[in-house]
Amino acid sequence: MENKAISEEKTRRREWKKAARDVVRTHYLMLVALCLAAVFFGTEFGYVKSHSVNLYYAVTGQTAQIGGDILKINTNNVRQKVLQDLIDDNIKAGKVRAARQLLEYRNEKLTNSTVSRRSGIFAAAANEISSGQLYVTLFNGLHSIIHSRRISTAIVVAGDLLLAIAVWIFLKNVYQTLLRRVLLEARVYPEVPVTHLLHLKLAGRWFRASMTLLLRSIMEFLWWLTIAGGFIYHYAYFLVPYIVAENPDIRPKEALALSKRMMDGHKWECFKLELSFLGWFFLGFLTFGFADVFWAVPYETATMAEFYAARRAQAKAEGMPGTDALNDTYLYEKAEEGFLRQTYADVEEHKHYIDEHRVTLPPVRAFFAKNFGLWIGSGAEKKQYDDVDLRRQQIVEERAVIKGKIYPLRLAPLWNEKNNNVVREIRYLRTYTVWSVILAFFAFGFVGWLWEVSLHLFGDGVFVNRGVMHGPWLPIYGGGVVMILVLLARWRSKPYLEAILIVLLCGAVEYTTSFALEQIAGMRWWDYTGYFLNLNGRICGEGLTLFALGGMGAVYLLVPVLDSIWSRMRTKVLAVVCSILLACFAADAVYSAIVPNTGDGITDYAAYQEAE
Repeated sequence: MENKAISEEKTRRREWKKAARDVVRTHYLMLVALCLAAVFFGTEFGYVKSHSVNLYYAVTGQTAQIGGDILKINTNNVRQKVLQDLIDDNIKAGKVRAARQLLEYRNEKLTNSTVSRRSGIFAAAANEISSGQLYVTLFNGLHSIIHSRRISTAIVVAGDLLLAIAVWIFLKNVYQTLLRRVLLEARVYPEVPVTHLLHLKLAGRWFRASMTLLLRSIMEFLWWLTIAGGFIYHYAYFLVPYIVAENPDIRPKEALALSKRMMDGHKWECFKLELSFLGWFFLGFLTFGFADVFWAVPYETATMAEFYAARRAQAKAEGMPGTDALNDTYLYEKAEEGFLRQTYADVEEHKHYIDEHRVTLPPVRAFFAKNFGLWIGSGAEKKQYDDVDLRRQQIVEERAVIKGKIYPLRLAPLWNEKNNNVVREIRYLRTYTVWSVILAFFAFGFVGWLWEVSLHLFGDGVFVNRGVMHGPWLPIYGGGVVMILVLLARWRSKPYLEAILIVLLCGAVEYTTSFALEQIAGMRWWDYTGYFLNLNGRICGEGLTLFALGGMGAVYLLVPVLDSIWSRMRTKVLAVVCSILLACFAADAVYSAIVPNTGDGITDYAAYQEAE
């Protein structure tokens, strides 16, 4: 009898893994991207980071360790020591300790290392945090205002603690649930729209979900104090993120109690299922984490989703108390097409609306709208065009829903018609007016300028007006976003292809700009020599990665939201604002052509390298 039970368990395990492999193959790029984000932001899968340290050993031959979310080189937790110095009122000792560590980073001789801490935006940010210099900078700023060491220190410590707690509670913990929601949808449906990542926002239960996962973390921590209890309750509460992913409205205590009941008698089975991926763990170790990211992590996570689905089905079949809260039926099975047609009956209404209100554009305007996402015409006409286009996009998605390709949001227990407004605000398949494009150029040009100025201000304590021009804008940032928005508009419906094209486009533009400026002015405004994957010091892998992440964030979230805000403004007001900005920019361009913006921290790269 015992052998039969073991055999059945092995059979179930093989079935779950086979189903998980199918899910990963169907949604490969999406799951890799989501799991990679989880690793990058430190929400889970921390062992992948430890595997990546092997690459550091292989490249540099030096000792390294993982501390928190930042790779540190022989720091012995300097950041915490600096914070402790401030708490102990040893202000001078903290400043000296942070300055020495920052100097050690800057003088590091690993210029060609893939994880060098000497050059780059990532390195500057990481060095500021891990050296403790950020604490010192904040303390100095507060002390200059408050004139009290104790109060300044208390604010720094409290702010650091509150920020860390807030990020952990409302972002890191919640991301676990969002990932599992996507996995549960991916089990049944061949398509998972990007907007479904906003499941908790659409359900209006982000805060409650955060509190549930917080309670789970607190309880696990308390049980780990008993050592054996920690192991047991880690698996007792294992299903909480899945339960919240299905029903974010469930009360925290109920979610924990339900997970505990569902895992009763199945903790050992879950442990053995995780243990069955031990081979993949060692392969990840040998491949510096690449096997983890590109297969093992999505595969294991999808398998655990299959485990949850099986436990859920068995618990509901047994009538287990509390399982009535697991009420998202169509997360696990497809609704009948006839029922879906009734639920989405307004698809026909949308078709009639489109036929009656269709805006037929002249050839030239249609060309710009289709190929560049640019609207040329009146605001009232654009509003009608966008309304029709939105309904057209809804028809495409709703038809896919009716055919069983996408999870039917309208059948979700917490669905609310107001959710359509959220989707409308972030709709990225839209056209933009000339005014919106101009404002996007200046908005992101200013953000880019602010970012680079801040790096010098906090890093060196010196204000440096970065950029070729004298005004508060870096055209390469604003121009980059506009080019991505306009030149890649045709591929916006394919996010993964869009990301690749962003890298290629931004790389070509940055390289060409650097070369042209050097030929015209005889000097460089940036130099990536010593950065990982740099090409003649004009572009580098780090910069292109930032452009890709920033470009994707701008195209799929920030610009649509900003455009929704700008579209509420009167056209005359937009025209006046844009005209003033363009006039100032043109004047700055003329003046900068005569008197270029040069100096320390702007064009002194050759002198800096010689000094180094």
